[in-house]
Formats: sequence, structure tokens, C-alpha cells
Amino acid sequence: MAELYADADRLKGLTLRDLGFVPHPDSLSSHERAELDAETLERMAGISAEDRRLGLDRARLLAGALWQASVFLVDELFEDIIALYGKGQITREDIDETSVLWSLPPQYATRYTGRFARRFLLVAADLTTKLAGTWTMPSCVAQELAVRCLLDKVDLIAATYDLDLEPDWRGTLTDRMLEDTDSEMLYDPSLDGFQHNEQLTESLRLAPMTFEHWFEPFGEDRSVAPYARTG
Repeated sequence: MAELYADADRLKGLTLRDLGFVPHPDSLSSHERAELDAETLERMAGISAEDRRLGLDRARLLAGALWQASVFLVDELFEDIIALYGKGQITREDIDETSVLWSLPPQYATRYTGRFARRFLLVAADLTTKLAGTWTMPSCVAQELAVRCLLDKVDLIAATYDLDLEPDWRGTLTDRMLEDTDSEMLYDPSLDGFQHNEQLTESLRLAPMTFEHWFEPFGEDRSVAPYARTG
């Protein structure tokens, strides 16, 4: 627990407010208060001192868990790369035994080769760097999927140490760390194949989500490492 609290102070990319903490309005800048309506400010002011203390503690624990999950995510991707090294045809069973890649959309399991794992490692490492420095939204579909993998690691840490986190901490982080949840459609069996329907994706204004496009930047203002963009 002491390590979690210490690691919480290292997380610079997200604020405690991003992690669910609700401060007293008096602690906000005039600019921050101006962005909130009167009802919201009244609700924030009405939180008891004890509930605010609990909320702060939960946010700090979540920050620490995010930091440690970032370490686990990268470390375990190295393990997945080693496990897949030298394998010819990848099977679903191979991916089920991995530490990170199993969290990715299952219909593509046989395409999660060692080469793919190395590319995914780069975008995952970039994601964790954003948490340590300045947060920016994911640059590509693969990095959005890395967010999900990261939150799976937070979930595991929370369960292992029986952390008292806010009940909807995952929803709070998803809202803050993703511009939208379109990539979640890749996990819905009832929508299997939607990514190949150009008319549908264009009508819904979705970014290309076919496997071949996972490492393509969402726009000119986003960047992905050259190695990751080379299939």
C-alpha cells in the first residue's frame, strides 16, 4: 500500500480530479469555477469532509495502481514476445496463455504474432509515457486497445490488494482516457465484421478498424512510431 501511495505522486498525466476526486469549489481557480454551473458547484460544496477525504484516498490509490499497472503492462508484453518467439502458426490457445495479448479482440487471436506483439509493445510503452508526463488521447486503434489492456491490469491489482476504489473507477478512466468507445465494438460478437463494411463505418463516422489499420494514426496531429506502423 505504501508503494501505491508513493507511485501516485509519480503519475503526472492525469489529475486526481480525472481519477474521480471531487474537490471543494474553494480550491478551484476562478477559471475552473467559471466552467461549472451553479448546481454542480453546490453539489461539490455539499460533500462532507469525510466523504471528500475518502474520495481523495481512493483517487490516490487509483493513481498508484495505474502507475504499477503501466509497469506490469510493458513487462508482461516482453514476456509475451518471448513466449511467441520462433512460433510459426499462432493458435488461439497460444494467445490464451499470454499475459496481455489475451485482452485483445479474440477473433484476431491467430494474427497476434511475435511481430505484432513487438509493434503493440511500442504503442503501449508510448501510452504509459503519457501517464508519466503529459496526457494526450490515443494515437491509433492499437493504442485504444492498449488502454483496455492497461485497465485490465488495474483491475487485477485492485482485486489482488482488495483496494477500496470508487465503484465506477473503470468508467471514469475510460471517459477520460478515450475520445470514444468505438473500439469496444471489436469485442461484440453480434457486431463481428462491422469493420469491413465501409458504408456502415462511414455512416457512423468510425475510424478504420480493420486489423490492417490498427497502427495507422487517427489524423495528422497523431503519431505512431515507424516500427509500429510497419506491418
